[in-house]
Amino acid sequence: MKSIVTILSRSILTLCFSSILVFGGITAYYMVSSYQEELEEAEAEIMGSVQESLKEDVLRIQDYINFSRNAARSTSLTSIKNSILEGHSLAMNIYERYKNTMAEDELKQLIKTTLAAMIYEFDDSYLFIISMDGVLELHTDAPDTVGQNVLNSKTSDSRYILKEMISLAAKRGEGYIDYLWPKPGNPDVPYEKTSYIKLFEPYQWVLGTGNYQDTINKHTQDLVLRRLNKLNANGNEYFAGTLKGTSLLGENQGRNIIELKSSDGIYIVQEFIEKAKSGGGYITYKSPSISSGFKTYKKMSYCASVPGWDWVIGANVNIERLEEKLQQKKVQLWDTLLLHIAAVTSIICLFSLITMFFAGQFKRVLADNFSSFENFFRKGTNSTVKIDRSKIDFTEFDNMAALANNMIDSRESAKSQLLKSEITYREIFNATKDAIAVMDIQKRVFTDVNQTFLDFFGMERTESIGMSPELISFNSPPYDNKYAAELFNKALSGESVHFEWMVKKKTGEPFWTDNLARVATIGGQKRLLIVMRDITERRKMQKIMVQNEKMMSIGGLAAGMAHEINNPLGIIMQVTQNIIRRTSPTLKSNIPVAEKCNIDLDNLRNYMDKRGINEYLRSIQEAGTRAAAIVKSMLEFSRKSNSSKSSGRIEPVIETALSLAANDYDFKKKYDFKTIKIIRDFNSSPMFNFTEMEISQVILNLIKNAAQALIEEKSPHKIPTITIRTSSDENFVRIEIEDNGPGIPHEDLKKIFEPFYSTKGPGVGTGLGLSVSYYIITHNHGGTITADSNPGEGTRFTISLPILT
Repeated sequence: MKSIVTILSRSILTLCFSSILVFGGITAYYMVSSYQEELEEAEAEIMGSVQESLKEDVLRIQDYINFSRNAARSTSLTSIKNSILEGHSLAMNIYERYKNTMAEDELKQLIKTTLAAMIYEFDDSYLFIISMDGVLELHTDAPDTVGQNVLNSKTSDSRYILKEMISLAAKRGEGYIDYLWPKPGNPDVPYEKTSYIKLFEPYQWVLGTGNYQDTINKHTQDLVLRRLNKLNANGNEYFAGTLKGTSLLGENQGRNIIELKSSDGIYIVQEFIEKAKSGGGYITYKSPSISSGFKTYKKMSYCASVPGWDWVIGANVNIERLEEKLQQKKVQLWDTLLLHIAAVTSIICLFSLITMFFAGQFKRVLADNFSSFENFFRKGTNSTVKIDRSKIDFTEFDNMAALANNMIDSRESAKSQLLKSEITYREIFNATKDAIAVMDIQKRVFTDVNQTFLDFFGMERTESIGMSPELISFNSPPYDNKYAAELFNKALSGESVHFEWMVKKKTGEPFWTDNLARVATIGGQKRLLIVMRDITERRKMQKIMVQNEKMMSIGGLAAGMAHEINNPLGIIMQVTQNIIRRTSPTLKSNIPVAEKCNIDLDNLRNYMDKRGINEYLRSIQEAGTRAAAIVKSMLEFSRKSNSSKSSGRIEPVIETALSLAANDYDFKKKYDFKTIKIIRDFNSSPMFNFTEMEISQVILNLIKNAAQALIEEKSPHKIPTITIRTSSDENFVRIEIEDNGPGIPHEDLKKIFEPFYSTKGPGVGTGLGLSVSYYIITHNHGGTITADSNPGEGTRFTISLPILT
């Protein structure tokens, strides 16, 4: 190969000017290319995130619908099973109670009447009883069919469904069965139905009930639409409709809007349906013009279908402001490009003048400059285009071309790996169930958060980015800004900091998080990485466990103390009684001994009265009686109840407790229960198993405590009132006893269930009433009892008793 130094010496001026022109052209090319790339990046950043957000919103709605359908199906199966099990339990209880005292036909009728009164979740649900020979014993929806033999009844798909039910009951005793059956009042149309049946062995009856899938779906659809309406009320823009064009949300709910057109002529609903049928997609259009003076705006929507329901769901967003922002970015980039081109042109002109001046000296330093060029190419360039070495005629340039191509290969490989790593990180970042936030250490604001963080606090990403962590903290001691600063400094020292913190949602609702904070290098900069986990339920459970452990420990201590006190207490009571009896002139056995000792018992009794000795003895007896009552309460607190439970409702027990309290009059406190206003707010509760005597004791104790508290309230303008409420759900029966008395201070509220703790004066209470009540509810019945109170606003006790025990 020829040496380029020799050839360049002959045409150095031409090469210099050519290089200047080529350099200027390449620079301009790269500036224009950079402008195009930045423009594309700006468009992707502004518009791409909107599309992704719309799609994610719709996918979340689809996931919620699928979850709701599955949950409704599971809940329905559990509900019909529980109904049959409850009915079977009622029938068995009645049978066992009256089988020896009542005629069989009369007992059967009693069981049928009781089961016919059961309440069901849906209007089209009903209970039926079939004997093993096919005779219909009970049908709560069609009583006129009772007594008929329905063994040969067939479904619309020719199944002898009643024979299948009897066979299932004979083989397994109970179980689920799916079939087609018409709804009540619509005998011509079959619907999918799932029933649960159970054999009642005493009379060989098959008890059954079921739910229609169509009814469950309708109920689930109503729940989904209510949630979407609630989301729309909070500022979202979701829509839902049928594939036939009927709107399910908003002011057009129930109307067919298949012909609705946008202001730019697009049949919006028809486009939605077409996109949904094809698997989902985006639609851009202008909002319909309501009137001539109404300003339309450009919208983007993403829609998808809901399989099985023939629904179209979607989300909207106004993109007109985003397009304005994009146009401003384009103008800014164009102005920057023009400025750069002007600067480069000026530099080229200046460089041309300098080149002409130094052209004579260029040859001498050319060899050294080649070495500089070689080092420069080793560092790489931003271009991704390789040099074609087949067109290189000179040794020096060929070496540099090989180095440049190797550099490009290495850089592109590294860029590909970096891109894969970034995608993996982003997927993990948003998929984790823990909330993750990245904080700028200098500015102390969040620079990035994942989706779980947004769900935790009910925020949009635009609200959380740039937000200070103080805005989500309750800042209450000991978790205040001072403690937060200590944790922050510890994390900056390189230590991983683990701590719990009380935070709040955007709505102000508080919850607890378990946090891990440490410094990490992200994007070449040091950032504080914070991982948060919601532990609100765990802290509630810990609080309950601590209370239960404390009560169990104190219960054991109370039992030991009671047994130890009983023996000396008995001796004191017995000795006191004997002193009174053996100094009494009315006891005949005392007289001979007194005469023998020359003692006049009447004078002795008179002396003892005047010196107060008899009063002292009576005081000893009263104190002993009171101590005995305390010991008895301690033993009741520590002893597991052996009373048997029976089935019943809670309202009669409350009425019994009120009747007992109505006859109560406290001479020391000088209160009469009859002067207190009683408000009954009863919601009929279900039958469940509990020990009536113990629950009556708890309710009477709470009512008497409330009455005593009301007497302490001296306000002449307030009517002393006790309100008693009952309510229930599928798991618990709840009783609330609330008064409008002076309330309980917060420092006392934490200790009211502890034995011997009392806010009453000496000699007024034992301090065991509420602790015994707590033990009865939690240990004997597996329930809970809590107290809520604010000074001056009254007190409310809430009892929750499990239905299935």
